[in-house]
Amino acid sequence: MAIYSLEELKKIVRKMEFNKTEPEILIELVHKAIRAGEGERERLGHVSKKSYELFEILSDKGFFYQIKENKEIVEELKRIPIGAIDGSFQVVGGIGGRWYIMIGIAQVIANSGFTLKPRIIVDGNIGPIDTVDEVGIYRIAEETMMLGEIKALRSIVEELGDRNESYVLIDGPIIDPPTKREEDYVEERSNAIRLCYNRNLKIVGFVKRVMGKSLLNHLSKEIGKNLTDFTNDLDLLSTVMFNAVRKWDCPIYTRPVEYGEDNVYKNYKNKGLYVYYSYYKPSLRGRIFRVEYASFEPLEESELLERFHRIMYLINQIWTLPGMDEPLPIILAHNKCNVRRGTAETIYYEIMAKALSEGNLHLWLGGSQTY
Repeated sequence: MAIYSLEELKKIVRKMEFNKTEPEILIELVHKAIRAGEGERERLGHVSKKSYELFEILSDKGFFYQIKENKEIVEELKRIPIGAIDGSFQVVGGIGGRWYIMIGIAQVIANSGFTLKPRIIVDGNIGPIDTVDEVGIYRIAEETMMLGEIKALRSIVEELGDRNESYVLIDGPIIDPPTKREEDYVEERSNAIRLCYNRNLKIVGFVKRVMGKSLLNHLSKEIGKNLTDFTNDLDLLSTVMFNAVRKWDCPIYTRPVEYGEDNVYKNYKNKGLYVYYSYYKPSLRGRIFRVEYASFEPLEESELLERFHRIMYLINQIWTLPGMDEPLPIILAHNKCNVRRGTAETIYYEIMAKALSEGNLHLWLGGSQTY
């Protein structure tokens, strides 16, 4: 019996769905796709040209910084304590308006600096929520997970705080999730970040999904040029940073800047929190990441550059292993906290199997398609 990978199975399903589509609609869609492809080719050619022009402008302005081999700083940073935290959740159920939220939180701790076997602490929880609002339950689950991450952040400061220099990597943005939140949540998260800051534990956000147009808006003002050819930061940076890595043949990061003044950031800045970020590309074919740094004081450019210089070397030269794009603590935290969908559904089956008697199995059968 053949064994297929997940991507191979997805490809088979796509082909099956394609073959099941009525031929008349397929013919129409294929003709439209050909025309759309020609238009997209022209658009991408135009964007590529504009990207190279922008790359030349930004290069002249010293916008890119190189991460070159430096044995002296590498030996120093190897001894720096580091940790990482991440969380995940799944929502299952819905029978009779009762849902179950399953949460996983992981901490990765390397007390003495670089090691291939850091200590890992994992916490899991299951909680029932009664609501008929299916959309609202995912918001509740996300906030519950985030409160779990805040608790983990307070815990990790007891391990790594009060050192000469130490770091904790958050898998995701520092202001997470990056949407408008209730005042008490903003207060809770700001206080946890301030606790780390006061105890000399530096918080770094490692963002894998580049979204928004904060840098695009910043560069439009800095270079005095309308950048409407690009739709967002990732669209702008994809070719620009590819050209930068190709030119200097080493990992590249951009000049760090402060977050844009949107309403979400203002909520945190009112609490005294400043967040700076830089985009980072570890290799020619590697993805683009956003690296963030939290501070409770505004930083001058020279100090900001020095801090990001150390952070980028710590991430790229110490903790990112050969063949990887992401630092090891982030990978471990993400994998260890991950509550998979199939796992959550299996556990839910166990809950319901113990809860339902033969006389009320109709509740299960009537709602079995809601999760």
